[in-house]
Amino acid sequence: MMKTYRDILNAVQANKRKKTISIAMADDPSVLEAIKAIDEKGIAHAILVGDAERIKRIAREVDYQITDDMIVHAVDDVEIAFKAVEQVRTGKADILMKGHISTPILMKAVLDRETGLRKGCVLIPVAVAEIPTYPKLLVTGDGGITIAPDLETKKSILGNMLDVCQKLKIGQPKVCALCPIEKVNPKIQETLDAAELQKMAEAGEFGNIILEGPMAMDVALSAEAARKKGIQSRIAGDTDVILVPNITSGNATIKILMYLANARVGGLVMGAKVPIILLSRSDKPEEKFNSMILAILVAD
Repeated sequence: MMKTYRDILNAVQANKRKKTISIAMADDPSVLEAIKAIDEKGIAHAILVGDAERIKRIAREVDYQITDDMIVHAVDDVEIAFKAVEQVRTGKADILMKGHISTPILMKAVLDRETGLRKGCVLIPVAVAEIPTYPKLLVTGDGGITIAPDLETKKSILGNMLDVCQKLKIGQPKVCALCPIEKVNPKIQETLDAAELQKMAEAGEFGNIILEGPMAMDVALSAEAARKKGIQSRIAGDTDVILVPNITSGNATIKILMYLANARVGGLVMGAKVPIILLSRSDKPEEKFNSMILAILVAD
């Protein structure tokens, strides 16, 4: 089981086949700093899609030595998005990454029925956090695309998170179906969904996992909290996966971990033909680096 981003990096470095990342609108200092670090460690190549002169200028500013054959020149935002996706679709790249481009423009190219990367299922953002006060990596989702997932969508979200868990070598993922309380309340839809998901898990629908819900965050993260509440749990304080009920709670969870708990975080979008790195343009190079090595691991 991988418990830190160092473990992920070690696993990626042990792989002899270097992956290639296609970056849409790569004229961004933090993106080029992150890909420079990846390149220096010898774990991935980059295809830099965008304005060639701007990419070269910013590469010089961050002291990253690039060559002309690394660049796919395009100026228009839509053209950049489609060319970046094309690198993946034609087998030249294994991973797609958002650079200094708007998410809607890039996703329109990803979802194009003829030239995109659709696989038939919903796209799901999955975040992985290394938290100083927690003994292992914590996988969360969906905090970025699905506003209020229904039960079927939650099953898809869970399936994509479990795919990431498999790559992290988590043998029997322990999953919390997050709710504000531990009892089913007909007025709180997420408690009904959580109870149903637990039944499905107990029936073996999701493979070798332990899923409990409804469950509040304190119980998921603390065996002591479960004891004080009188709750019998097999996952309390040892949770691997937080399945959040909506986009607000998912987005808040990961940002609270980042800003208040000093968590190291990476994330990627699952559900397409390849992993997609789709972080905010304000994210730091370290977060982009973490996301890159996570995507490289998952792309294997």
